[in-house]
Amino acid sequence: MNTPKVTRGVQEADVWAAADALLALGLRPTIERVRQQIGRGSPNTVSPMLESWFATLGQRLGVSQGDKPQGGVPENVLRLAQELWESASAQAMDGAQQALHEREAALQASRLSHEADLEHMEQREKALHQQKQAMDEAMKLARAQAQELSRRLDEMQQLAQDREAQLGSLRAEITAAAKDRELERKKHGEEQQAAAQERQRLAEQFAGNERRMLTDLDRARQEVTAAKKGQAEQERKSEARQAEWQTRQQHLEEELLQARTQLLGAQQSAQAAQERVADLKALLAATQAHAPTGGAADKSAAPRTGSRSLQRRALAQRARNLPRK
Repeated sequence: MNTPKVTRGVQEADVWAAADALLALGLRPTIERVRQQIGRGSPNTVSPMLESWFATLGQRLGVSQGDKPQGGVPENVLRLAQELWESASAQAMDGAQQALHEREAALQASRLSHEADLEHMEQREKALHQQKQAMDEAMKLARAQAQELSRRLDEMQQLAQDREAQLGSLRAEITAAAKDRELERKKHGEEQQAAAQERQRLAEQFAGNERRMLTDLDRARQEVTAAKKGQAEQERKSEARQAEWQTRQQHLEEELLQARTQLLGAQQSAQAAQERVADLKALLAATQAHAPTGGAADKSAAPRTGSRSLQRRALAQRARNLPRK
């Protein structure tokens, strides 16, 4: 008795078990029924396994060509088994023929597909050759571009290093600026606090000053009122003094006019007196010139004394004739 073979995917034991189950149900095992019973497997796979099952079915039933019926096996069972065997063999042959036709069709389709694949492969090979040429050109261009990119990358790396250094410097400056701003903020806060205190102090001082200013303003108003009264009195006194000064000025101008008139008369009198004095001097000189000289001096003493008296009288008379102020 042959043992079931193990194949890849579907096992022969599964096919034989499915065929035995169908036979027990009174159904003729076919490829489609076995596949449905198993739930998997292709016709090409199930067909040879089912043929193997039919080939061993008579031997497993104890019936084969040239053998006599076994003792104890009913005739009707042997006949049914023989009919099932013949029907299954015919069905198996039909399945095998159908499977063969399907396999030939599959092979034809596979050959046509293979030829199409070959033609496609040739076209693809040509396209790949063209693509290879284009790729070679592209590789050359890519190498040149890669070199250029490498150069530019070096430049960019250097630039990045420079930028990084600049960023480091800027970060340091920003940190310093942040510290400065923090210090300025603190300083500004302190200044604001001091300013607020100063504003409060100034407000208080302003309030005090305002009160003092109002008091001073009232005092100043009173003083202005008193000053206005005093100013009016001073103006009245000034007007009186001015009137008095104008009167005195008028009197002084009149006295000055009189004094100028008297001075002019005095100047005229002085001029006349000077003229009289000149005349008297001339007369005196003439009198002395006519007087006697020598030893007659003693004798002429008395007449000289008398002439002097005459001269004095004449001078006194002229003096009385001078104009008076």
